[in-house]
Amino acid sequence: MERKEPLQGYDVKVSVIGTNGPELVGEYQEASVTITNDIEEYVEMGERIAMQLDGVISIEGELKRGCLYVDAINRIYGQSSLRRGDAISASPRFTIMMSLKNKYKGHNGKIRIERALFNEWALSATAGKDVVSSNMKFKAEGISQA
Repeated sequence: MERKEPLQGYDVKVSVIGTNGPELVGEYQEASVTITNDIEEYVEMGERIAMQLDGVISIEGELKRGCLYVDAINRIYGQSSLRRGDAISASPRFTIMMSLKNKYKGHNGKIRIERALFNEWALSATAGKDVVSSNMKFKAEGISQA
């Protein structure tokens, strides 16, 4: 029986695709996605054990990497500034593709996160040789195995 080895970081590539094609491209240090089914409990009359009902499903995640762009606000929010009193347009939606591939280990697949909206962007810089990091949290309206 052939033994499969687990995927490692170098087996995974992540790309972000916007309305103008690939955006926010580059190597990501970390990518995560979580699907949550907010289950609701329903207790029938005379019962002590609750029935579990499907709830709202949410898809969210985070991308982390070294900062590559100084125009990140424009790339993420679709405009170069966010100020009180300014007309702020609807945020752009993105497709996030996670390609999982290592032919020697027998792995090949893609996870497609659809209509992702970045709800948090954090930039972290310290003096010295450390890389300036950029973390982007998102919520999405769909996910599929491509």
